[in-house]
Amino acid sequence: MKKIMSILLSLVMVVSVSVASVNAYAYVSSQQTTKKTSNINLKVNGKYTKKDITYKEDPEGTYTFTYEGDEDVKDWKIEGMEEGKDYKVISKDGKTLKIELLNGFNGDFTIDAEVEEKTTEPSEEEEEEEEEEEEEAEEEAKKDKSGKSPKTGATAATGIAAAGAGAAILLALRKKNEDAE
Repeated sequence: MKKIMSILLSLVMVVSVSVASVNAYAYVSSQQTTKKTSNINLKVNGKYTKKDITYKEDPEGTYTFTYEGDEDVKDWKIEGMEEGKDYKVISKDGKTLKIELLNGFNGDFTIDAEVEEKTTEPSEEEEEEEEEEEEEAEEEAKKDKSGKSPKTGATAATGIAAAGAGAAILLALRKKNEDAE
């Protein structure tokens, strides 16, 4: 009986140490490989959009933004960055804006295309669809996209619980041995 209990106790200890160390390793490795990227919000005339502006990121840190609508772009505004410090404009060509991020900037920013207003009145369906799209785009813009996992302490709790279980078994065995003698 003593041999069975000691083997069982050894297995519990090995499993508890293994589980805690595997969880800790997995947590640390995911932290090291996660790269925070910029959260880019897109607007047209101050209203959030997901379909009117597209963009492409180059590996060199340059972004190309393209307005896909029929109207002419009057100007491009960049919010959340300072020109010359965080970015520089490479080109502004009609419906296309190309910028380069400087000094490793990886914060959030907003691109706002100021376009000529439509001269025709949109239908009710178009207005409702536009409002829904704007709400979705605004919610998307508010989401945290940092890719970081919260520190919950689950690894520590698992290790402590397993060690506590092993200690309880050890104490029970000692008490049983003392009672037997």
